[in-house]
Amino acid sequence: MFESADAISGEGQRDYLKWTRGRLQLALAAALFGGIAAAVDRHGAVEKTAAALALTAFIAALLTEVHLLRDKPEERWYNGRALAESVKTLAWRYMAGAEPFPPSLADDDAREVMLTRIHDLTTEANLPGLTFGQVQVTDRMREIRALDFAGRKSAYLRLRVADQESWYENKARFNKQNSGRWRTILIVFEVLGVAASTVSLLDIADVDAGGVVAAAVAAAGAWLEVKQYDNLASAYSLTATELGFVRMTGENVTTEADWSRYVVSAEQAISREHTMWLARRLGMRAVRMNAE
Repeated sequence: MFESADAISGEGQRDYLKWTRGRLQLALAAALFGGIAAAVDRHGAVEKTAAALALTAFIAALLTEVHLLRDKPEERWYNGRALAESVKTLAWRYMAGAEPFPPSLADDDAREVMLTRIHDLTTEANLPGLTFGQVQVTDRMREIRALDFAGRKSAYLRLRVADQESWYENKARFNKQNSGRWRTILIVFEVLGVAASTVSLLDIADVDAGGVVAAAVAAAGAWLEVKQYDNLASAYSLTATELGFVRMTGENVTTEADWSRYVVSAEQAISREHTMWLARRLGMRAVRMNAE
């Protein structure tokens, strides 16, 4: 179930970013061709060709936006990710021997609880294209669950908590680097806009590139808003720090009862950032739909 939901989410993300990027590129192309049409002699072949290309780019951008509204790839992205993360949390609770899968629960009973919980999640998700697959509880999951307390503790802290801590650290670094790159691009475009406006104001040249540069600035700013590099860099860095404390706290747990409570708490900490990410994404989508 995780693999199916994860694949749907990944496909939705790729489609959403591809079509959104294409729409911004087409809008920028329309501005560029419109600027060329305005700069050349009226009624000439170049002016007509540029105007036709600008119109084509605008129509293509409109059709792209219509496709995004009809296909809603962002919904597959968000809902698929929510289901995949929820199933992953269940799997780790099962392996670690935390509620609702205590070690005292027989293997068949634990598997039945897992299947029931997964069924409830998939019913709530209502995700088109979701497949149940052949196996929900793998042999490796059973092996980890069958370990003694020390073994399960070691596996959970290493393969779950430390792994997530490393993932968030790497993602925080990645988003920070990309934020810096795109901020630099914005500054370059804005400097070009100042230069283009100065040239136009002083009548140094007949070409007015200010509108094209303004469109480029708007497109770059819109892409930054879509990717949310700044927000993600800050949020992921904070989550990585929190998971470091979670990992150190887990090393001090010595009893099964405390361990179950710890795992539940740790899973909440791990899922908190995803929940906030989902809320931010849905908020962005609501704002965009209201604007449209």
